[in-house]
Parts: sequence; structure tokens; C-alpha cells
Amino acid sequence: MSFEQISYLAQIVASVGVIVSLIFVGLQIRQNTGALQRNEHNSTMAQWTVIRMAIARNRDIAELMTAGLRGERVIDAADQLRLEQMLAEQAWAAFHIWDRTQRGIFPKGTFEATGGALLCGLLKTAGGGTWWRTAKKIGFPPGFVSDVDTVLARNGEEAVGVNSMKESSKT
Repeated sequence: MSFEQISYLAQIVASVGVIVSLIFVGLQIRQNTGALQRNEHNSTMAQWTVIRMAIARNRDIAELMTAGLRGERVIDAADQLRLEQMLAEQAWAAFHIWDRTQRGIFPKGTFEATGGALLCGLLKTAGGGTWWRTAKKIGFPPGFVSDVDTVLARNGEEAVGVNSMKESSKT
């Protein structure tokens, strides 16, 4: 075997080595991406769990949310502030799902099927609708607001508070 043939063989072996290395790196990136996505899911779940557990473990908060969202009774200024903070926490938790979906960390449609749907359940109530009409103008990115409003519209209903106002203005 001549020196030239050995050189060609070395180039072929080196090329195969580079290709195998690239395949290995690609597999490692895929595994790492999967792990990062799982961490994002876990982080999102942890954010929602704090809110859910606050409501589940504290009857006072659950009653405040129920009464405030349904408009069953007049709540004082302190309870109104507490309700608004709980709604803001729910909205920001939904925002994180929206943001992660926008960045491609979560699959397309994740926000609409999860955080958006849960948030819209709150925003369709009298108290939630009233809060959203103000909060969306001052505290959230326009893209998020637009997508929340789209999910609300897709569900075929506006916030109950908006419908109530329309009906009362007719009388």
C-alpha cells in the first residue's frame, strides 16, 4: 500500500469519525433539550401548585375567590386586593406557559389547552371579567393579552361581567 493510499484511507476514516461525532453530538443535544423541557414543565407545575395549594389549604382564600369571582357579595377593599392578587398570580402562571409555548419550549397549543383554558375559566366570571378588563391594559405583554382574549372568544363567551353589563344596559 502506497503512502498516497494510506493518506486516502486516513481521510476516509477521519471523515467517518467526524460524522459519528456529529451524530453523537446531535443525540446529546436532543437528550439535553428533552431534559430542559422536562425542567420547564416541572417549574411550571411548581408555580401552579403554590396557587392551587393556597386555595385548597386555606378555606378563607377559597371562599374569597368564590365570592369575589361570582360577585355573590360585596367584598371590602382588603379582600378586593387579595382577590386581585390571586387573579394576578393565576394570570402570571398562565403567562409563563404562554411564554414557554411562544419560545418553542412547550409544543404549540400548550397554552390554549392548559394555562389559557384555566385562566379563561376565571375570567368568564363576573369578578374575573371585571379584573381582566383593567389588568390587561396595565400589567401584561400585548401578545399575551391578545392570546388570552382569543382563547376567551374561542370558548364562545365573553367574561360574565361583560355580558351582565350588556344586559343591564338594555333595561
